[in-house]
Amino acid sequence: MKSNILFLVMALITGALIPIQAATNAAFSKSIGNPYVTGLMVFIVGLIGMILFTFILRVSMPTTQQLVNAPSYGYLGGLIVATYVVMITILVPRIGVGTAIGFIVTGQILFAVIIDQFGLFNVTVRPIVTARFIGVLLIVGDVYLVMRK
Repeated sequence: MKSNILFLVMALITGALIPIQAATNAAFSKSIGNPYVTGLMVFIVGLIGMILFTFILRVSMPTTQQLVNAPSYGYLGGLIVATYVVMITILVPRIGVGTAIGFIVTGQILFAVIIDQFGLFNVTVRPIVTARFIGVLLIVGDVYLVMRK
């Protein structure tokens, strides 16, 4: 468990960045008047950041053959992130950061449990047991409480 604490802290910090991104995307979009251009700018800055990280960390690049042999669903990540960036930019001004993130996290948990249950995308099967089911119900209840006025 001790070796995982660093990873758990990293996950917590990464999770904290998501509502920050939601709020900053919404503010940027309000300033320029377009959620799609906001998304484009997020990805341009992200691309520059990834190029810098790759260069600074001297990451070895995969071969063309490795890229060709990668599972085709592995490339969906870019479209999924693009959809997330645009949707969060549209949703936050209309329903608020807490409600938007609450529903997004609920969707993540629900589908994560389904992916685990059936081993989709070649992940290890983790069956839905009573405790996991109760955890999902608690998250749904949490979102209800967060969105109440």
